[in-house]
Amino acid sequence: MLRTFASKPLCKVFRLPATRLLATQGPELVLRNKNRPLRIDRDLPDPFADRTKQRVTFAAFGIGIIAALALIFNYEKTESPVISNTFYHLRRSPRTQELLGENIEFDGLFPWIHGKLNQVAGKVNIRFNVKGSKNVGGVVRLIADKDNDLGEFLIREWSLTVGDNQVDLLQEGDFKALG
Repeated sequence: MLRTFASKPLCKVFRLPATRLLATQGPELVLRNKNRPLRIDRDLPDPFADRTKQRVTFAAFGIGIIAALALIFNYEKTESPVISNTFYHLRRSPRTQELLGENIEFDGLFPWIHGKLNQVAGKVNIRFNVKGSKNVGGVVRLIADKDNDLGEFLIREWSLTVGDNQVDLLQEGDFKALG
């Protein structure tokens, strides 16, 4: 059987047109000088030649990755339901509106939440900067945990500090639990 394939042209063995068989072959390599063989006339670069440049590049890459991870994790904190609920109560509080004004939001171009915000373990100990339409900045501090049987956050401290004024947000209403 093998001899019958070897003795016949490929286009007749597989019953393909000759033009289709030629179209499947790769392009022909054309050299400028046909007398010289195709080869590389130079040595490969030494990977250990510029060690300091490689180390600086690796360090910059590592710092960039760590910074990106920190920004991603902080973004997750800013989008947390605990933060959304905190802003909801801040925006509805008359005392907070008196100090900061309307339109209370994060202060700064990149909002940063300092501290631990672990909803699964039930531990919240955070602080972040806010500002309002009066262009006055303040610091919100929230400490809560889930040490009760109901599985709700029990707020230990919830305050807003604007300059020398500290407002205890727990005294303004019945906000003992964050859902």
